Amino acid sequence: MTMELLLEIGTEEIPAGYLAEGLAQWRRLMETCLSGNRIEIEEGVKTFGTPRRLVLIGKGISERQADLVKEITGPPRSVAYDGEGRPTKAALGFAQKQDVSIEEVECIETPKGEYLYVKRRIPGRPTAEILAELLPGLIADIPWPKSMRWGAVGFPFVRPIHWVACLLNGEVVSFQVAGVKSGDTTRGHRFMSPGPIQISGIQEYLREMKQAFVVIDPEERERVVREVVQEAAEKVGGRPGDDPELVSTVANLVETPSAICGSFDSSFLEIPDVVLITAMREHQKYFAVYDKEGRLMPNFVAVNNTVTRDVSVVQRGHERVLRARLSDAAFFVREDRKTPLLQRLEGLRKVVYQADLGTSYAKVQRFQRLAARIAEKVLPDEIDHVNLVARLCKCDLITQMVGEFPSLQGVMGKEYAQLEGYPDAVSTGIYEHYLPLRAGGELPSSGVGAVVGIADRMDTIAGCFA
Repeated sequence: MTMELLLEIGTEEIPAGYLAEGLAQWRRLMETCLSGNRIEIEEGVKTFGTPRRLVLIGKGISERQADLVKEITGPPRSVAYDGEGRPTKAALGFAQKQDVSIEEVECIETPKGEYLYVKRRIPGRPTAEILAELLPGLIADIPWPKSMRWGAVGFPFVRPIHWVACLLNGEVVSFQVAGVKSGDTTRGHRFMSPGPIQISGIQEYLREMKQAFVVIDPEERERVVREVVQEAAEKVGGRPGDDPELVSTVANLVETPSAICGSFDSSFLEIPDVVLITAMREHQKYFAVYDKEGRLMPNFVAVNNTVTRDVSVVQRGHERVLRARLSDAAFFVREDRKTPLLQRLEGLRKVVYQADLGTSYAKVQRFQRLAARIAEKVLPDEIDHVNLVARLCKCDLITQMVGEFPSLQGVMGKEYAQLEGYPDAVSTGIYEHYLPLRAGGELPSSGVGAVVGIADRMDTIAGCFA
């Protein structure tokens, strides 16, 4: 007979970036736990999660752990029996220690001679008993980037635990973790179905969660997010930007996604597109909206964790918040443009790159000379551009825009260089000297960016390992 396991840990809101890896680690821990305790599982273990719950479902789990067969070698036969073949104290002691009769003791031939030998079969224990003992430790072992302790509870976990539901074939597996006793009760959506819900098994749980406005499967939530964002953007004749990372993040911020399309003053479109998109994306987790020609529209899509009664009230709230963010971004751009990029080079003297390697200004001087030497060999016609890019490529680090959005380093350097009228080879090289951003990432399309990027990295490696 096989069994079904349902385990749900109800928590306060888990950071969106923690959820996917936490669920994957939890699944691996459970699989290791079951196999290590000789508990067979035919259909595998699956984990699901939302911001306020971690869910583990296992099907085809054996009712008991497999019996354990132990083969134990005892004393040599020459010591275990006397000359007349009668068992000695050594043989009797061995049998007593192994809790078998002397008649069950056998002899086995080994490279060292003949020894006493006994084969013991230890019956497997019920799976429910083993899980009750091991689950508290297994839950504690889930690795998180950061854990916390709360109240008088000394239990470290990603967020405070409020409830634990654990059923094996409909029966509660009783244990206690972080001061919370397991049971057969869960909760629905925090605002739309906050009351307790009693469950008796996996199918009822899945049905109740759907009725309680909770989509437990992250992949399903991502699909819903894409659909509702698309529908919201289409209401203003636009389409949302393709941003899988933002879809994943937003899906892990909500339990039941719904979307609203808002607008902002078209005067903000004078700000570089990348600034608008970053302000919406990083601070507010909003989706940018584009027209049929691929131009940015004065609209955005926000994903909410509730189905709103009055859309206009929520929409105005989102618009008010975004207006403040975009006003800040517009101010940063205006202030940054008052100082040309090249004039910012001297400001890098005040930026410490590394205590033993000096300032960012000193680093620029070093890799500029190195980039020029490389360009003499591979890009002799582009030496002037290489020198200029090397001097400009770190200047945006001390702009207000990059101070607010560090992910825009290089991006804002390119934008400001274009606005100041530098050649495309220079503005593109400023951005591309950072490429690739990661293993397997996009490579520089220009030789200028590649040469400066290589020189920068060579200086870093030489400095760190000198």
